[in-house]
Amino acid sequence: MYPKLFYSFIFLFLLHANSFAQLYPTQHRPPNQNWQQLKTTHFKFIYAPENARQAIGLAQVLESQYPDVQQLVGGALQNFPIILNNYNDRSNGFVTSFNFRSEIELPPIKGKPLNPQTGNWLTNVGPHELVHALQFSNLGDYNIPHLVSFFSPDLARSIHGGLPPGAIEGIAVYHETENITKHGGRGNYPYFTNQFDAIFDSNQRWSMRQLIQPPDYTRPFGRHYIGGYEFTDWLHNTYGDKTTRKVLDFYMDFPFLGYGLALRRITGSWPGQLYDQFENEHEDQLKTNTAKYPFMDLEVPFKGAEIHRPKWLSDSKLIFYGSFYNARSGFYSYNLSTKKMSRLITTNTVRDFRYDLSDDHSRMVFSYFETDPIYNNTAKTELQLYDFTSSHREQITKKSRLYAPTFLGDELLALKSHPARSKLVARNGPDYSKETEIFFAPNHEVKAVAVRPNHEQLAIISNKSGQQALWITTRDDITKQLNGPPDVAFDGGVIFDPEWHPTEDKILFSSDFSGTMQLYEYDLSKQEILQLTDTKFNAFEGSYSPDGNRIAFIKQDKNERLPALIERREFSNHPILQERWEVASQQTPITSKVISDSVAKASESWETSSYSSRASWLKPRTVLPTIEEVSNENAYKAGISLHSVNTLSSQAYSAAITYFKNRGWYDLSYQNKTFWPGFRIRAYNEPSYRAVSGDNYLGRQERSLAFSVPFRVQLYQNIYNTSLSIIPEIRQSQVRFFNDDFRTPISDFANITVGDILLQLNYRLQQNIRDLQPNSGVILFSEIEHYLSGDTISFSSNGSDFQFASPAETAWQGGMYTYISPLRQWNQSLRLGMRGLTQSGVIFDNQSLVSNGFSEPVLPNSRNLISLSTRYTIPITYIDDGGLLLPLYLSNLYLVAFSNTVGDPMLLDWYRNSRSVFGIGLRAKFRFSNFGFNIGFGFGYEPTRRQHQFFIGDF
Repeated sequence: MYPKLFYSFIFLFLLHANSFAQLYPTQHRPPNQNWQQLKTTHFKFIYAPENARQAIGLAQVLESQYPDVQQLVGGALQNFPIILNNYNDRSNGFVTSFNFRSEIELPPIKGKPLNPQTGNWLTNVGPHELVHALQFSNLGDYNIPHLVSFFSPDLARSIHGGLPPGAIEGIAVYHETENITKHGGRGNYPYFTNQFDAIFDSNQRWSMRQLIQPPDYTRPFGRHYIGGYEFTDWLHNTYGDKTTRKVLDFYMDFPFLGYGLALRRITGSWPGQLYDQFENEHEDQLKTNTAKYPFMDLEVPFKGAEIHRPKWLSDSKLIFYGSFYNARSGFYSYNLSTKKMSRLITTNTVRDFRYDLSDDHSRMVFSYFETDPIYNNTAKTELQLYDFTSSHREQITKKSRLYAPTFLGDELLALKSHPARSKLVARNGPDYSKETEIFFAPNHEVKAVAVRPNHEQLAIISNKSGQQALWITTRDDITKQLNGPPDVAFDGGVIFDPEWHPTEDKILFSSDFSGTMQLYEYDLSKQEILQLTDTKFNAFEGSYSPDGNRIAFIKQDKNERLPALIERREFSNHPILQERWEVASQQTPITSKVISDSVAKASESWETSSYSSRASWLKPRTVLPTIEEVSNENAYKAGISLHSVNTLSSQAYSAAITYFKNRGWYDLSYQNKTFWPGFRIRAYNEPSYRAVSGDNYLGRQERSLAFSVPFRVQLYQNIYNTSLSIIPEIRQSQVRFFNDDFRTPISDFANITVGDILLQLNYRLQQNIRDLQPNSGVILFSEIEHYLSGDTISFSSNGSDFQFASPAETAWQGGMYTYISPLRQWNQSLRLGMRGLTQSGVIFDNQSLVSNGFSEPVLPNSRNLISLSTRYTIPITYIDDGGLLLPLYLSNLYLVAFSNTVGDPMLLDWYRNSRSVFGIGLRAKFRFSNFGFNIGFGFGYEPTRRQHQFFIGDF
């Protein structure tokens, strides 16, 4: 116990070496939510009234799952907040250890990322997040987290964040695989698991660290989910089901030893030895995987390709959606004759990647995310039309929440976001402005609709209680048919990607029932299904050529998803026994046993009420020691800080009480975002130093009350980003001066009223995945501070006279950065900067305009300054790898060439008196455990003075 306590105190003080103005972030939520709450045995659900049904359903699932998850990771929850929102269509769920809570977005996730056999969206996301919540609540006894929890339970829970993310996500994916439904979870889902197999069977095999660490610049960006699950599953199969629990317990007792030593302690093997065992076992499994490769790969000129859903514009031209390391995301055309790609539309898209072409291929309709301009984490799916002839693009919906559109004669069919599942609707009339609901059922989640070229029949993929199958119907019989059994379904597999043959009575689709996702063809007239592809890993999102003799599709290739073609003469044409896809369609719903009988009965007594945060949130969530440097003069003030935030993160406060030079100081702040734009109040009494001559400094005391209203508007956020931020502040202050020992004041208080306004406009900024700074766009920024009124005071120090004349002081600083990328394909970019400063008093630090490449301060006493700069980035390599016992992870290395010219424009010969430096540096992005940092080594040279400097820092 005693060694633990000793290290506990060291850890606690080091972790909070600097004070924070506001430890807990706040956010704007859309208004008029009228939040309600449902209290169960372990949880408190917070939701809008119209989402009561989903809250009760999710509560039943989580209470049923609670015992199994607790057995897996330990911990205990009581009155744990789970916020459900229905205003964001991006569909996410998370648990945060700071302001400990979970948030789940109710609209169903789009596309293929989760296993449909687990059930609906809430059955997938809820148990996964429950694993995180219970794990973070497991603090152990008589150890570092237990001690830290006396000061801050949130900080104690955050010690789990020192684990590799793959260890955290791996155990959650393991639970969803083993403990929810028979074939559920991503571990039973080839779309997920075959990504690992494709990498493992290549020359890009992941290292031990890469298995459990998310990459910064290398696909797949969910690598820690994939590798984390594979390693966790192997660990449990090899060392027993309690392995993770034991590793977590040891790690929480000795977090400073790290995850690698925790593995060594529990398994008896070092991480490298564990990886060798893991690698050998998976090599044996891959030897049995054989496949044919009769298809033709399409040449893609960009790196890191993630391409989806190719369709045929003509016999020789395809269209598909693509994103890349070194090119902008959007829809691209591909000429099969010339093998040339051309970007048609620069845009994001909904992640099911479903779009449709009109019958004559003159128009395309697709969906994308439109970000709300003022509310955080709020986006809606909207429909856009694109005309291939005129290249005109038009958004045809507003706040419609529609996605997966398809043409049906003069109308559009689309899916509409709804809590936990989607609705099928039709849009018709002028500009598709009239909306009609076609189908919605509580046990169905429609995934995709494909219209036969003659418009007589529809192929619908829907998830019915965990069974994702294919229904064939007509426009008028949708409700009747979907309430009956499906036409095609597989036991232990799901169906995706329906596409009709252009002329014949056939449907192309993908399914994973064989253990690998392949393309299949369903002949309606013959009532037979043929397997068309035999890829080693996954093949999906296929479409017929205009004559039906070729199929374009997507295949998993190492860490990329690439387009390929296969000719009809090369089709595998392997028949699937009819009982495989007919008998399965009559089976009992997969998710019928998710909720236990005891929980179902207990839920009858759960109480609901209106939600209010009340005043209880004012109790500090975090009380920590704080140390902060005063004016960069190697002098420090120390004390304690208190922090708290309400459950919805709409209000927060911080309070720092410190001691410096035999005096007490304080800094209090409160931020409110219950409405837009919100406001911030800050009251502080703070010390600082001001240089008056040479090495002579005066102490300065300022006690102020400041009120600010931050206006932040996201004008446009797609592939390009345009935003505006305006922060006006009014401040009432009292200022007086001391000698540098802060013992006796040498002046009276001067009362001053100060106005400040900060503006920043980001215009069309764009950055590709592997870019190290934006490759296009402009940043304009400006700040002006003016002393509106105040007192003038005179005082003396060390025989010198000084005057503080606050009414006359005004300061302005601002500038512009613009980005260009002549070599964008190599992720290189150039930043050109111009900054200026002018002030009547010493208000802003003019050295913030000066490069670290100079060997000394440049014009430090000048009240007017202009700075011209350039910065060119050149990536060298993207390592995205590291160690485990020593948890140092290196993301990338890159070169930076820079220059900076600084001068005072008020000097008569300002150019001659200016200073210029040119330099080059090597920079790297590191993570130590999960704490990220950049480090750079630079060399600056002043040719006019023949001075040079080696330095570490920013450039």
